[in-house]
Amino acid sequence: MENNAIRTIKTGAILNYFIMKTQLRLNSVILHGVGSGPESGAIDLIYAFLLTEFEQDIYRYISVNQIGNDLKEFVMKEPGNKIHVNIRYPADEDFEKNSVDEKNLIRLDVIHTALLRVANQYGKLEIQRLEQIKEKIINNNFSFDFVYKIYKYKKNYNIIAKIIVHPEMDRFNYFLLVEENQKVKCRMKLYCGLTNLFYYSDLFSIVKWKSMNELIITGKAKEVEICITVNECKIRFTNLTKYQKSPFFEMMRADTSEADRQKAHQDWLHSLPPSHSALLNYTAN
Repeated sequence: MENNAIRTIKTGAILNYFIMKTQLRLNSVILHGVGSGPESGAIDLIYAFLLTEFEQDIYRYISVNQIGNDLKEFVMKEPGNKIHVNIRYPADEDFEKNSVDEKNLIRLDVIHTALLRVANQYGKLEIQRLEQIKEKIINNNFSFDFVYKIYKYKKNYNIIAKIIVHPEMDRFNYFLLVEENQKVKCRMKLYCGLTNLFYYSDLFSIVKWKSMNELIITGKAKEVEICITVNECKIRFTNLTKYQKSPFFEMMRADTSEADRQKAHQDWLHSLPPSHSALLNYTAN
């Protein structure tokens, strides 16, 4: 994940700016594991942002792997300032049937327990700060808005646009917030995406102010142009592809049917150079 100027925000409270430096990944290699499937994406993102807020972003990448009795526990550093933790944590046979709150608490406890071991072994993470992170996540009931990108209007730096991500277990909701002199002029929903950030640069990474009341959002994929009229708080999506719906934009959505996502995936493969699509199809098979 690229470094991004960010700050965490909560309704009614604005905190300080941070640079997110750590990518965290929770995995499982056991049946009924806590890191299986897309649902762990939210806690990955929440914890990574808060590691920065609490000045615990010492490591560039942290992998926490829930294992069974057949594998060995360890805490290991590797070049590139990366940490890998294998941790035995009892699996709950009814884990998939648990409520969202119950699943979140278990995932948080696995990560917290693993990072305490990193702190004890290498001494760089502060145990008190890790406890504060856990407490804050629980107090906020796993609900956070994170400012992922900030774009200033160059003719008036008091006007800024922020792209905010609100992580949930089954989706990441993206919002655009426009402020002038720290007062909200407009807030609107941009996108409901899958539970990762890898598609962000392809969809929303290019923001251009046409005037103080109009900005255009595109991405590297150049599939969709998003036009924002600030004074009216209106949003318009323009499909820039030859397909009925923009393939990559639709493929990464979380608020669509599986059939529509599969159709978008086929269109996306069709849009690639033949050598690329053939390689992807071969890999999938």
